[in-house]
Amino acid sequence: MRHVRKSYWLTRVADHMGYKAACIQMGALGTRSENIDRAVALIDKTDADLVVLPELFTHCRDFKAGEPIPGPTTEVFARLAREKGSYIVMGSVLEVDEHRRMFNTSVLIDRRGTICARYRKIHLFSYRSGEKRSLIAGTDVVAARTKLGIIGLSICYDLRFPELYRALVQKGAEIIVCPAAWPSPRLEHWIALNRARAIENQCYFIGCNQVGTPAPAATFVGGSMITDPWGETIVAAGNAEAIITAVIDVDSVNEIRKEYTFLNDIVAF
Repeated sequence: MRHVRKSYWLTRVADHMGYKAACIQMGALGTRSENIDRAVALIDKTDADLVVLPELFTHCRDFKAGEPIPGPTTEVFARLAREKGSYIVMGSVLEVDEHRRMFNTSVLIDRRGTICARYRKIHLFSYRSGEKRSLIAGTDVVAARTKLGIIGLSICYDLRFPELYRALVQKGAEIIVCPAAWPSPRLEHWIALNRARAIENQCYFIGCNQVGTPAPAATFVGGSMITDPWGETIVAAGNAEAIITAVIDVDSVNEIRKEYTFLNDIVAF
């Protein structure tokens, strides 16, 4: 039986001491069942209040392996969220809807095991990928109000499109997550864009990447990182499976935005 944490994070948030967030850097290197089991085992090793998994962590690049949401995979992580008293961002999974349309979808589950947000990837990757040919793009910008702050959702290739992140901030986002399956040739882009999105939006930015080579043509670079509202990297992973954690202080986001009112100076063109 898994250890069930006491729900002490409410006190910590109330005392302005922050809470712990974790990136689970892993690869989708086995079968769907094996990948889910590996993700659960890694989450079991952390007591973080907010846990983020990578993009397509259950079945990478298999664009025929969709499932409904809610469905069997969300049920696994809903139970885990309840047991641990944590919020879990299910990086992304392939969602199939009632019309048999397929989406690359991120799911936020709260500590009671309830799906409190679902985001369908808006920017679908087209370079040497079947994603844009196989999937339907989402249309909704999603920021969820939670006990941990307002969490904005994005996925991988979205990172190259700053307009989405400005829209998330306009919805109040204080923490933005970006699960990814980011390839090794563009590691410097990953690092620069994670920091840029944190700086320009004065928010915490959590980039959780896959690692390893699930297929001959796909090697993912790792480099998961948690960046603060100043654009400083608090913690970063290397190129192996890892769990990285950092303290998130949402009060600091609001203090920085109040002191340095850059977001008030936006001009619409």
